[in-house]
Amino acid sequence: MEIKTQQEIEQEMLELNEQFSAFLHTKGIAAKFKLAFSNMSESARKQHAADVAEFEAVKAKSAEDNKEFAEFLRTKGIKAKYKLVVENIKKGAQAAPANTAAQIAKVRAETQAAVARANALGNPQVTVTELTAANLEAEFNAFLKSKGLDSKYTVSVIEE
Repeated sequence: MEIKTQQEIEQEMLELNEQFSAFLHTKGIAAKFKLAFSNMSESARKQHAADVAEFEAVKAKSAEDNKEFAEFLRTKGIKAKYKLVVENIKKGAQAAPANTAAQIAKVRAETQAAVARANALGNPQVTVTELTAANLEAEFNAFLKSKGLDSKYTVSVIEE
């Protein structure tokens, strides 16, 4: 999807204005219809050309992403297609242990990272400090600050 600049939008508006002026100055209903249909035809041709170019780009990217399938489609004859499928299965079978090992390593790393995050959240480092009014007040205010409420609320602890 393209984002149009202000200059492109203004250019389109000028073109539309010129087309509408030409339409208004055309004499006779038949001439107006001919002009309108020729403008629509030209617009449709431009859109078709843009669509064809976009389709070819998507088609080329798809062929690049799915090389085996594209090769299968280009292969002529049932025997040749059968051989190609068998070769691809053999290649996949040879590469399977390496792919599986890579996936297992990736999952292990993600699992270890998740466990480390869970341990960090579940077991905060508790340090035993003497509970005083000042410490308690600092802890409450730090909690409020972590929640973004420090500008709205403050806690004062007074020891009796």
